[in-house]
Amino acid sequence: MISRLLRHAAGIKVLVLKGTEALAGAAMTIYLARILGPAEFGVFAFGLATIMLLAIPIKNGASTLITKHVAIAREGNGAEQASPLLKTGIRLSLIYASAIIMALWGVVMMSDSENVFIASVAVFSLVLPFLCVTGLMEGVLRGSFRPNAAILVGTVLVPLLVLGVAFLLTEQMRNQGWAYAVHLYIGAGAAITVLSIALAWPYLRSLFSQHDSSSMNGTEWLSLVAPFAIVTGLLIFNRQIDTILLGTLAGEKEAGIYRIAAQASVLVTFGMQAIGHLYAPYLATADKTAASSKISGYLRKSVLFSVAFGGLALITLALWGDEVIRLLAGPEYLEAYPVMLVLCTANLAVAVNGATMQALYMQGHQKRTAWIFFAAGVLSVVANASLIPYLGINGAAIATSTAIVTWSLGLRWLACDVWQLSFLTLSPRLQEQKP
Repeated sequence: MISRLLRHAAGIKVLVLKGTEALAGAAMTIYLARILGPAEFGVFAFGLATIMLLAIPIKNGASTLITKHVAIAREGNGAEQASPLLKTGIRLSLIYASAIIMALWGVVMMSDSENVFIASVAVFSLVLPFLCVTGLMEGVLRGSFRPNAAILVGTVLVPLLVLGVAFLLTEQMRNQGWAYAVHLYIGAGAAITVLSIALAWPYLRSLFSQHDSSSMNGTEWLSLVAPFAIVTGLLIFNRQIDTILLGTLAGEKEAGIYRIAAQASVLVTFGMQAIGHLYAPYLATADKTAASSKISGYLRKSVLFSVAFGGLALITLALWGDEVIRLLAGPEYLEAYPVMLVLCTANLAVAVNGATMQALYMQGHQKRTAWIFFAAGVLSVVANASLIPYLGINGAAIATSTAIVTWSLGLRWLACDVWQLSFLTLSPRLQEQKP
């Protein structure tokens, strides 16, 4: 399967774009960190992490559900839900974003003392409507077997655009601090939303012309989206809560330094993310009656691919990561190097799972997957809150790594239980028992 995808031009584009995504995110993070300094960048990182959590229900949850139903619609197998889901999703996502914006700005106006973290989140909230709509368009593009376009608008172009404008306006950003960087991010988000609608437009027209485009009621939509939103929401929660707690308990400087390490460690999961995007529509349409052998094949091949890229990234960062940090971000961020290595090692456990998470929720096992992420999230909050006051950024790295390994093992156990696979090899158990 992987070799066939890689021989196809679209498969190569996905890999290139996922690599560009990882590098673009790291480049934006490093450049802003260098310009703003640890404290100002820490405020920016705190606001970004918080707003990404708030965008989860739509950008990650509803988007994943739309991917599934658009893919099914294109296969001609029960397409009646695709267009109502999308139409209702756009309406409710804008209502949701508007409510969040009003609530946050209400807190700012009623607050007696100025809190830079609250102010950062409030300003960042203005990008929320754009993130939500772009997320829905990502779902349409992925479900239409256009993962390259989905990656482009979803995670590549915004950091690249912010990076480019920041480079041109370095002096203004250095003088005005985190608020200027946030406004650049909002502008980039708005521009990419327009592009995402343009790219998805042919598929939107096809969906609305061929199938029932009436909207569904909000309660029904929420009941369908909730399992996907909870699963992906808990995953992102586990990825962002460390930065938020670190900023709250230790300070903006520590949050800024830690963000450098966390962003670099994501490079280890590049292979897993790329394969997940490639596999998503295929997993959604896989025949459940023959799922065990088919899913086993998908997972074993995806693990080889993920570990190859993850291992290469880990070795590279271990050998030259400190020099890269010193050269690109500055010597004041060298504290991030050991933290980065701890997080990279933990993320290798994610790579060892391959496309396990995508297989579980595309095959309808969102609820059990959510419980695993919920348990890991509770562990992450408790561990971070306990260790950060004593160990600072090192405590956050240890706590977060423990949570990452916990949910990685949990997902593997669940996949093996659902499809009767070997925990070590992911091969069908009946196959391994044959003489």
